[in-house]
Amino acid sequence: MTLIHTRPAAGSSGADTGGNAAAAQPTGQRAEWADVAKGACIILVVLWHVVVKHYLRIDWHLDVPLPGVWGKLGEQLLPLRMPLFFTISGVFAANALARPWRVAARSRIAFFLYLYALWLLIHTTVFAAAPGLPTDRATSLSGLLEQLTVTPSNLWYLYALALYFTFAKAVRRIPWPVVLAAAAILSMVTAAGLLATPGNRGGLYQNLVFFLGGLYLKPYVQRWAATATNRRLLLTFVGYAGAATAMAVAGAEQWFGVWLLVSILAVAFGVTAAVRATRWRRVAEPLSALGRQTLPIYLIHMPLLAVVDRFLVGPLSELGTAGQFVVAVEYPIVLTAVLLVVCLAVHHGLTAIHANWLFALPGRRRGAASARPTGPDRTGEPDSDKGVPMAPRPDDPDPTLVLPRPVGPAGPVTVPPTSADVEAAARWLSGQVVRTPVLHSPALDRLVGARVLVKAENLQTGGSYKLRGALLAVGRIAAAGGHTGVVAQSTGNHAVAVAIAARRYGLAATVVLPVDAAPGKIARAEEAGARVVLVGTTVEQRTAVARRISDSTGHPVIDAYDHPDVIAGQGSASRELIEEAERAGTPLDALVLPVGGGGGAAGACLAAAGRPIEVYGVEPVGNDSLARSLAAGRRVSVTPAPTLADGLRPSCVGELPFGILRTALSEVVRVDDDAIADAFRLILLHLKVLAEPSGAASLAGALRIGATGAHRTIGIVLTGGNAEPDVVARLTTERLREVTEAGGRAA
Repeated sequence: MTLIHTRPAAGSSGADTGGNAAAAQPTGQRAEWADVAKGACIILVVLWHVVVKHYLRIDWHLDVPLPGVWGKLGEQLLPLRMPLFFTISGVFAANALARPWRVAARSRIAFFLYLYALWLLIHTTVFAAAPGLPTDRATSLSGLLEQLTVTPSNLWYLYALALYFTFAKAVRRIPWPVVLAAAAILSMVTAAGLLATPGNRGGLYQNLVFFLGGLYLKPYVQRWAATATNRRLLLTFVGYAGAATAMAVAGAEQWFGVWLLVSILAVAFGVTAAVRATRWRRVAEPLSALGRQTLPIYLIHMPLLAVVDRFLVGPLSELGTAGQFVVAVEYPIVLTAVLLVVCLAVHHGLTAIHANWLFALPGRRRGAASARPTGPDRTGEPDSDKGVPMAPRPDDPDPTLVLPRPVGPAGPVTVPPTSADVEAAARWLSGQVVRTPVLHSPALDRLVGARVLVKAENLQTGGSYKLRGALLAVGRIAAAGGHTGVVAQSTGNHAVAVAIAARRYGLAATVVLPVDAAPGKIARAEEAGARVVLVGTTVEQRTAVARRISDSTGHPVIDAYDHPDVIAGQGSASRELIEEAERAGTPLDALVLPVGGGGGAAGACLAAAGRPIEVYGVEPVGNDSLARSLAAGRRVSVTPAPTLADGLRPSCVGELPFGILRTALSEVVRVDDDAIADAFRLILLHLKVLAEPSGAASLAGALRIGATGAHRTIGIVLTGGNAEPDVVARLTTERLREVTEAGGRAA
């Protein structure tokens, strides 16, 4: 057995030293470049503010012009920081442009204006105690009103995002080249000093073109990123550095069109550098993590800097020459790093005490108990320690990347997830669930007749991939507030996952299981703190009881498969498998998952969308609701038959999964218990891991699919490993008995 690694091999520096195009990377990695770029941008923003608003205020008495070097460096980076930030923001806003005003206005306009107004008041209050900090501040009510409306403060980025999106949506019927050309002219006129630009109005005028460029030219930006090479990195760096240097030497910042040209070169370099940086995991991972948390840093760092400036400018000005030399060299970098860490710590503390209104529009997450979601909502990024959903970032992805609200007690979910939701779920879950390994065995390759890559979700927390969907759904309910518990029904693994997720968020959990549920799964749910209710043997019976409990307690129901968060969360496992196969140079052309209610298979179809991957579902004989439903063109219920795969016995495929699977699934493969038992033993023998029979069904199906010879690389999601001890003993001893008997006959 071998493990498919996603890190550089031993002895590697982690760098890609060749000139291979970034197109060789998986799509998921190409998406990572945006977070890497945002992480770099927010560092540069904080560094710039440290230098110009604090560092240069220190009374330096040095013989070398070190402070001036830092100032000049910051100026050289001006064409890069905000233009790149706004270009990425425009790319992420592109899909939202087509959404109705009533849908887009809250997440793209009201949200940013709310944060701008709220934090403007906070900044104004703090800055009043630090009068020496050189930043725009309101000193009167009229000045405050002016900053709120026509002359934005240092928080102008938030104001700009709301204004830019409103403008883009208002002029969407005008040909985009005309709009983009007008924005370019506005940028050039502003940079040339031909317009009055009090406060930060200049940045507002100059950067509209980059937001619109990202929005209108999104396919070209993505293509540029997808084909990035080391050669292009070098050329764009030379072009940007040369142009910026020439502009500075010639004093050409206000020459008509020069600043815009240099900024375009800077953005081309920034995108290329971010893409290539994804090959350097030691660099990419921290930058990407930082890029997913830009909002709290952007909002908090200036008040913190004001406090630092208030107390340290004097002492640093009084240092001796030797001390000042050390400070002059290292201080901007050190202070920038400290501010980044403290900003995230402050944000963590504020969200821990439920001060989420400082980072999210109040009421935007309420109504989780409504019968029908009114449209997609966003939760932003998880807190790195506790997994608490944070408020959206000002540069968050398009709302279509964010999942619908969880279902409430009163009605079913009617909004299906999309492939973009799976991507958003994967990002949200990153760091909160185990990124399970991808296993490979040449022996299995020979048996299947194709390369087989196995995603070992049996090693996931809770023993199955069900934790992914449960954690996402429960996390959103917890963040929305108003509920003290959740309710779930399943045959076992989903109940365990919901119990674990509820405990993580401090919520009560009631799980409804069939009377013939596996004892081990009942025990695991109880160990996680859930109240277990055993009811009947059919999904209809369990669902009815779960609804009654929900109605009496007010706790929302998290369905095992008819829930968009659950489908998208499960799909994140398939997405990881697809990405890692591509990184290893063996992209999948088939993906196999077992089918119970269909949530995992539906998530796999969404994860594979846009790729030449055929997705197969596997059902036990006699428990083939999906196969019969696809044949009939409508959902068909079956009477669950006895099977080793106790997790694959729902009487009917879920409504949301069926809506996805009826058009996206390639085929359903039926397997009997003998095939499942053989697959169970093969996994144990060749992969050296324990799978439950429901998870082993995927390999049983792959053995059938591989026999056709139609596929080169087949991916399997080993969905769970919560096997009962007696089942393990029976399946292993039966095989041992067969081998012994065969050996006796041979003798």
